[in-house]
Amino acid sequence: MNAKQRVQAAVAHRQPDRVAIDFSARDEVVEKLRQRLGLQPTDSVPERLGMDLRGAQPEFARPCKSLAYADPTIAIIDGDIHCDIWGVGFRPNQTSCGFYMDLAHNPLRNAETIEAIEEHAWPSPDWWDYSHIAETARVNAAYWVCGHSRGIFEISWFLRGFEGFLTDLAWEPARAEVIMDHVQAYLMKRTRRVLEAGGGLIDMMEYNDDVGSQDGLLMAPDMWRHYLKPRMAAFIAMCKQFGVKVKYHSCGSVRAIIPDLIEIGVDVLNPIQARAAGMDAEELKREYGAHIAFNGGIDTQDLLPFASAAEVREATKRLIDIVGKDGGLILAPSHVFQDDVPVENIIAVYETALGSSLGGLTTP
Repeated sequence: MNAKQRVQAAVAHRQPDRVAIDFSARDEVVEKLRQRLGLQPTDSVPERLGMDLRGAQPEFARPCKSLAYADPTIAIIDGDIHCDIWGVGFRPNQTSCGFYMDLAHNPLRNAETIEAIEEHAWPSPDWWDYSHIAETARVNAAYWVCGHSRGIFEISWFLRGFEGFLTDLAWEPARAEVIMDHVQAYLMKRTRRVLEAGGGLIDMMEYNDDVGSQDGLLMAPDMWRHYLKPRMAAFIAMCKQFGVKVKYHSCGSVRAIIPDLIEIGVDVLNPIQARAAGMDAEELKREYGAHIAFNGGIDTQDLLPFASAAEVREATKRLIDIVGKDGGLILAPSHVFQDDVPVENIIAVYETALGSSLGGLTTP
């Protein structure tokens, strides 16, 4: 199988020739892997690790800054707060586990009326250049090609503030819904243009929207079903018009809504945060594995930072053997690899998945 066929089989719950492989890491981790594997600056770390997926994204067509959280930074206020296309601000923060952009400014925090929300400077899908997407997909035709979209909940509460937005959902839902509808309109239009530009060459669209904590949903499941599920269902239905699969990303515990995700057409669930409540990958495979595929599952909270390479190999093999049986698994960490994970443990994951040594290197 080539990479595309391998992921296609996994998502269709058929046994591939080997487990499908995904990879995501902080920039500083990628550089450490490059050095450890003896790669040149022009060599691809994901390629060396056997990654079977590739991205196809539009390019931002307006001036922007080099540092950003998820969407481009278009302004800097108060010296070091980097404001994105939504007006949401982030402050750079160098930590012991890597470099991050921390949420620092909610532009709708003090918006008390519908009119104030309507008057906010909302972004436009026209700010992006979609012209190269089909060519990117063609160049990567042997791989599983993925588009990406952020989600309604995260952007909405970033705009309003976490407490303010959840309070609105409970007591002033009209205010929350106006924000969500503006976000939804943008995400739907931008994603449609990505898929149209892809010309049938995109295999999967990711919808990225964290709604889980370590112990459960960030809101009552019924509140999620009332406000977020129908909006997410509309997004998925649009994607399915283009014949693409849909991956849903949420960190934390989303066990309570997995049947709902299956109902509205989610094909792949990511990242399977193994230490969160109810998110044991083997249990999820037994209960839902006939209906949804899993992307992730290698624990980044406890196993990868603190276990030996031998323990990581054993856990990776078990995940492949059990969760990957008869397909249904795209192997990846349960969060991006961060700088607290020893490089040897990352190599252990991918050597186990590939069934071979990476460049003749051995790990303890």
